[in-house]
Amino acid sequence: MKKVIFYLIDDETTLADPLLLPHEKLACQTIVTHWQQGQRILVACQDQQQAEKVDEYLWQQEPDRFVPHNLVGEGMKGGSPVEIAWLGKRSNGNRQLLINLQESFPEFSTVYRDIIDFVPFESRLKALARERYIAYKNVGFNLKTININKAE
Repeated sequence: MKKVIFYLIDDETTLADPLLLPHEKLACQTIVTHWQQGQRILVACQDQQQAEKVDEYLWQQEPDRFVPHNLVGEGMKGGSPVEIAWLGKRSNGNRQLLINLQESFPEFSTVYRDIIDFVPFESRLKALARERYIAYKNVGFNLKTININKAE
């Protein structure tokens, strides 16, 4: 079963960070968690600048939260367990999980069984997330939304 989990951010204060936007910071936290669970991950960024911010943030993690990663085109053949790409750049290897930070629906997403996406607090980005939600649904993904600011 193919599934997409959307993380809904309705309060940015819990994710405040001088380097990253709240949904970028949450994406990085998610990368660490899923890599520690043994998954190979592709992080699909909007542009090279965002990819470099995510890359830098991951390098700044504490040793027990270190994630072997690289920007697309760098590193060993097949890429490291976590690869960070952006529009116009393709991944070097197979990945189990797609973490999407792109504003539009990633056309290549249908090759993934599991996707994590985000609904940022900012209105324009929230509207784009709604469009992605519809696109994922139209290609047959099961969808789940988790509000990260509310206890379940």
